[in-house]
Amino acid sequence: MATRADSKDGSCREVLTGKHKGKWRVQYTVETPTGHRQRLSRIFSTKTEGKDFLRSLQRGTKVEAARQARELTLEEWFLWLAENDWPESLAAVTIEQRKRRFRKYTKRHFGNTPLSKIDPMKVRAYYRELRANGAKETLVISVRADLVRAFNQAIVPYGRIPMTMANPFRLSVPQPVTREAVALAPDEVKRGIASKKLDSSRRALLAILLLGGLRLGEMMAMQVSKLRFEDNLIVIDSAVLVAFGGKQSIGLPKGGKTRNVVMCQWLKAILMDHVQGMAPDAFLWPKATLNEPRMKKQVYEVWKSILDDSGLPNDMSPHDCRLTHINIIEKLMPEVSQTTMKEHIGHAASGVTEANYTRPLTAAQSILRESLDRVFG
Repeated sequence: MATRADSKDGSCREVLTGKHKGKWRVQYTVETPTGHRQRLSRIFSTKTEGKDFLRSLQRGTKVEAARQARELTLEEWFLWLAENDWPESLAAVTIEQRKRRFRKYTKRHFGNTPLSKIDPMKVRAYYRELRANGAKETLVISVRADLVRAFNQAIVPYGRIPMTMANPFRLSVPQPVTREAVALAPDEVKRGIASKKLDSSRRALLAILLLGGLRLGEMMAMQVSKLRFEDNLIVIDSAVLVAFGGKQSIGLPKGGKTRNVVMCQWLKAILMDHVQGMAPDAFLWPKATLNEPRMKKQVYEVWKSILDDSGLPNDMSPHDCRLTHINIIEKLMPEVSQTTMKEHIGHAASGVTEANYTRPLTAAQSILRESLDRVFG
């Protein structure tokens, strides 16, 4: 049985009859991006033109086949995930942090290595080299986590390498010493907030963190209009977000969860004193000359001065205030339910649509407010 003229390497033959007699017909079969086979048939005036076209088709097919057969390198795979997979589930700042760590710490070691050729023994030496060059344990753990996740995705769900392959990056690394968080007792909270060395602005900042349990970004984005003094509530529907490179913007709170924070009477009095005379759209802690949230670096400078003048532990962080707030509710306010506390601090599973800013205090919120007044009153 004769083979077709367009099979295998194709053909370039002279036309012997018909209106194209004396010309040259090139026939070839190519595979489309969707996987279908498509037959080509072109007429050329000379044999040279036909042969050149046929060779270009053959060369293009071989290049594409070689490209598909060649295994991806770690860098190619990592960047593909960063562009095509991670944006579906990760914040842009997280993706940029992963890419930066890869460029700075991993690319020169394994960037050009095919995925299946990565040697676990070289990975072990790589982790040791990172630590020897001064990388902290937390950085090594972050780099390792990035690589383990990327390699796992090459196995499942994308199937770029066989499922029988073990992940060469999943090697044990030394764990950092866990930082001991600072959790204050109610008396320490009272003394710190009541310190006479604090002005109204810094006292309000410390109070909203310790008595309200706000996150740092939520505190930075706080405006006068969010303080509902008549209902003893603080509306949390925005937070300062820090993008890769330090650029700040305002968006939804963590997890997109807006909420109403219960305001005890002491916190209410402190905030009323601080916002007296401010416009409704004014930020509580703005920049020096603009009605915009302060830069995070400036907030930490203010925080250091608060620690110095309030007598609180020097190693205390703003997040420790939130820990203190939650700890006091859990340990000293048994009458407050877990669901009420989670709604108050932003750990509830409800989404943005659950928030109702015109609703007065519920009975559960009243219990929490009375408990806060009892402990801090």
